This record gives sequence, C-alpha cells and structure tokens, in this order.
Amino acid sequence: MARTMQALVTAPNKTAVVADIAVPEPGHNEIRVKVHSVALNLVDARYTQYPLGELGRVVGSDISGVVDKVGAGVTGWQVGDRVAGLLQGATSVTPHPGGFAEYAILEQDLAIHVPARITFDEAATVPLCALTAAQALFIRLEIPAPFPNPYTFAPPATDAPSVLVYSAATSLGLYTIELASLLRTPSGKPYRIFATASPKHHAKLLALGAEAVFDYRSPTWVEDVRKVSGGISYAVDCISENESTALISQTFVESGGKIAVIRSKDWDKGGISEGVTPLYGAVWQGLGHELIYNDATLPASPSWRAFSVAFYKFLSAGSAKDRSLFPISPNPVRLMPGGLAEIVSDAFMLIGAYKVVDRPVEATSEGAKEWMNPVSGVILVYRV
Repeated sequence: MARTMQALVTAPNKTAVVADIAVPEPGHNEIRVKVHSVALNLVDARYTQYPLGELGRVVGSDISGVVDKVGAGVTGWQVGDRVAGLLQGATSVTPHPGGFAEYAILEQDLAIHVPARITFDEAATVPLCALTAAQALFIRLEIPAPFPNPYTFAPPATDAPSVLVYSAATSLGLYTIELASLLRTPSGKPYRIFATASPKHHAKLLALGAEAVFDYRSPTWVEDVRKVSGGISYAVDCISENESTALISQTFVESGGKIAVIRSKDWDKGGISEGVTPLYGAVWQGLGHELIYNDATLPASPSWRAFSVAFYKFLSAGSAKDRSLFPISPNPVRLMPGGLAEIVSDAFMLIGAYKVVDRPVEATSEGAKEWMNPVSGVILVYRV
C-alpha cells in the first residue's frame, strides 16, 4: 500500500490544510482504520483556530471506517470489520494524532463495532458526543447506568427523578435524551425527562422520550420548567455558555443537585442557586492518558478509561431488540460535499470555533448551497 496519506493538519494563520504525511502503523493492542466518514465537533474547529502544541498535527475526533490492519496482541478485531472511534485530534498540548485522514489508529478496546444496519456516516456521529453524554449522566451526576461499568451509585431518593437537558437538539443533547430514556428506577419507573430547544425541534424531542420541551428563548422557561416538573433533580447543560448554567440551577428542587457542564470557563459562575453544584469533566479523560488541557494537567484516570471501554462495549453489542442497530439512535446527518479539503472552508465556518450561541441562525451568503444552511439538529459529516 502507499506509504503516505492525505490528512487535515494544523497550519500557520489559525487554519488547517490537507497534507501528505506518513501512513501510521498500529502498535501493540492497536488497530488501523481505513477511514470512510468523519463527523465534525466544535472542538475540531476551536483547536484549529486556537492551536495547542506544535503545528502539523492531524485534527479531528470522530471517525468510522473499516479495520485495515491489526497490531500485535489484538483480539476481537479482524481486517474488514466495521468500526468507529474517538481520537484526541490536536485538542491538547499532548501530541495525540486525530482522525481526519485516510487512515487512523485506535486502541482495540476503545473502538466500537458498528452494527450491520448503521451506516458509516451515522456511526461517525457516535463516539465523542455519546461518550460525553454517558460521562455526564453516569459519572458526574452519579446516576446508575443501564449497563455494567466500574461505577456503582445509589439509586435516586425519589421514585420520579427528573432530568433537564438544556439545548437538547445539539448532538450532545440528543444523545443525553437517548441515554436518559433508558433509565429506570428500582421500581421500574422511567425517569422524567425535560428539555429546552427551539420550537422546531420540540416534536422530535417529545418523540425521543421528553415529557415536555421548553423554548429557551421564552422569558418564563425557568418558571415553566419548575411548574411542570415540580423541580429538577439532575441536569446536563449541553452548551455551558454565558448564563445557561445559572438559569438551569434555578429549576432545581429546593434541596439542590448537580449540573453536568461541558466547558470549564465559558459559563457565568455567578448566580448559581444555593445547593446546586456544576461539575465539569473533559471527554478526553475517558481515553485514559495524561493530558494537558485548558491550562491544566489532567492525570490518567483508569476508572474513566474503564468506563469508556464498558460504554463502547454496550454500544457494540447492539440494541437488545435488534442487534443490527445501536441501543441508541445516531444523530441525524448532514452529508457535506467534497472531502477533507472542504472541512475548513465549509464546516468550520458553519459550526464556529467558540460558542454555540454565536453561530448564524439565518442562511449565510452561501445559503444558496443547501449544505451551507445553519446547523441545527444535525451533525456535519464528510466522506474521506
């Protein structure tokens, strides 16, 4: 095979370019993937525009494709297997390569078997945001998970626990609702799920399992959530920007609770209701390696890595009702034209490099191109 491949790498002037680099070789317990599809996340654009570490690093987090080569010690994977996985592509000072390339390397136990009826495009949307949602619910919020894993938490004190998913039509929000809909109390009752989103997404979120959905632009949404729910027990802030976390804290029961936030710095620290604790965690901790991220050194966490292995095993097993599908539905896909060379000019412009609230909500000057409409309720995917 060729000794070089095309990859999207960080470059001067806060951008990324397609370059020819060496094809990586799988090491012990690693598999090499011939990449078919890549899915875009905000972190991919952010750390291209605000690079960490040396330039020339492969960007990109979410991939899917086919196993092309297995390293020594690999069991359970064969050449030709369909696979998806998460890489920490240029998102920290720690020099881990990403996946926006023709080939990528995954650790064998942190790779997801893709069921037969899931497309590569759909599978690419799963690894990062689904794991982020699982960490939020089943590690930081300490909700007992619906699959075996290293963490054991006491069941909720109430038999009708309520979960609020803020910005539920985002990729993270959709996976959070999908996972929360699997939860049951010891008596077998489902958790009550509440969500915020633009009105155009309400019907979809109700169909996914939300009991009620509220327009986050409404001046009364906080009061409305408290009135309908009787007070929130757990919350996931899927954007964690500006006043979002403080407003969420006002929806809680009097005894307070925990909010899982996805950013460490971008939400206002003032105004958090007494008894409510925001908890931050970086999804990369689930890969089990020490990393320098957001000006801090995050030590390797064997328990977080073991959780990731357990969660990806849960996904790989497929749905109990149909093993040819995942137990949760992949995000809706907007398939973008072109390949690696169009990611910066098109996708990064659409998703932005910093805050979700700053994304365009109206068609851009490129709006005549259907794929350049504002991003809402979908994840952008390219084929390599």
